[in-house]
Amino acid sequence: MMPSLRILVLLLLVVPSLFAQKKRRVKKKAKPVVASTVNQSIFPLKISRDGRYLTNRFGQPFLMNADAGWTLFHKLKLEEVRYYLDTRRDQHFNTVFLQLLPPEPNQTNAYGDAPFVQQGNFATPDEKYFAYVEQVIKLASQKQLLVAIVPAWSGCCGTNWFAVQTTNGADKCRNFGLYLGHRLGNYTNVIWVMGGDRDPLKDEVLQRAMAEGIKESSPYQPLTCHSAGLNSGTEVFSVEQWPDFSMLCTYFREKQGVWTAHIPQVYEAAWKEMQKMPRKAFILGESQYEDENFGNALMMRRQAYWALLSGGSGHCYGSSVWSFAPNWREKLALPGASQMSLFYKIMNGLPWYLSRPDTTSQLLVEGRGAYGSDDYGVVSVLPNNRMAMIYLPSGRTIKVDVSKINGSNIRALWISPRTNNRFIGGYFKPQGIRELTPPSLDDDWLLLLGNVGRK
Repeated sequence: MMPSLRILVLLLLVVPSLFAQKKRRVKKKAKPVVASTVNQSIFPLKISRDGRYLTNRFGQPFLMNADAGWTLFHKLKLEEVRYYLDTRRDQHFNTVFLQLLPPEPNQTNAYGDAPFVQQGNFATPDEKYFAYVEQVIKLASQKQLLVAIVPAWSGCCGTNWFAVQTTNGADKCRNFGLYLGHRLGNYTNVIWVMGGDRDPLKDEVLQRAMAEGIKESSPYQPLTCHSAGLNSGTEVFSVEQWPDFSMLCTYFREKQGVWTAHIPQVYEAAWKEMQKMPRKAFILGESQYEDENFGNALMMRRQAYWALLSGGSGHCYGSSVWSFAPNWREKLALPGASQMSLFYKIMNGLPWYLSRPDTTSQLLVEGRGAYGSDDYGVVSVLPNNRMAMIYLPSGRTIKVDVSKINGSNIRALWISPRTNNRFIGGYFKPQGIRELTPPSLDDDWLLLLGNVGRK
């Protein structure tokens, strides 16, 4: 019987203290009240001491496996929310991305409640609307799900809340941020995402004001920024103090129907983010959706693996579920969603948070593919060089210099991201260049190379 992935990692002898640190508790600090509905909550999220990845309240690495449920507050009633959250939790999603307000200022939630007593006036929040928001957050906390909330979606292509924020002005935006922090600040399973599909440009003062209001009234809830498809949050707000981590929003080169044909691939955007100083933890917050604009399950897999093996701390999966059309329950079962469950199981059993992207040709000598293409392979290596992870978007024979792996005996293990089936690719001494071929050339593959000691 094939050994489990966790057993394999132990055999690789990655780092003696690798799993011991999961039992360690961080030094206690002052923290907000945990919502009464949460037992043994893993929240709030924090940033690792080296600033490279997200952690839970115990300092353990948090691999964000998120789903885009953007219009949930607008479209669903509470029992429907329960079904959605239960399904996504069972699929090993641990985060949902939501827009706090309806898509347009003149809309209400499923109960007919508007967010403001006076339409679009941030100074007049409606009690019924925000009481429902709290119900959803409590329900998510019971299920150990993180809720990433956009306070007022700016929008790339329609009215959304862009003009409304301008009309309200900086003072009202700041006070609205203060209100949100005071009202929702005790929920440790909440993080905030400023912006929404748009680089602030002229309205950056408004986003800053709202973010600073949230930060002042709820300092323990992390913040980030959802920018347009060419920039990350650290480029839009490069010198700001309020962003706790960064978010990438990108698709793929030559994607049709967008504002530019020069959108970088996920790994290109990630490597650019890795080089910034100071280094901030980052996630892939939005990319191609599975059943929209020629998306498919393979795209979902490669985006997730590209992001994590290129230095990220997770990703957000997207599908047409975000709009909660009449067939949204059926869409919850798209192939990519179940494969994101496998992604979480596979990568959460590996020391992804310790690995570093390898953009050279020293380890993967041949077979990486063309840079900038959809078929480019990414490599991540542990600092002590006792293990390497290689993701190939398609099957092909590659050449690997196994002398770059430290140890006395190297094992090659092929894992299918589509099925989680695993195949031993051989044992060999860490000498010279090896030619390795996956079990099939029809799919994408994850290859693990590591020391297993004497055999």
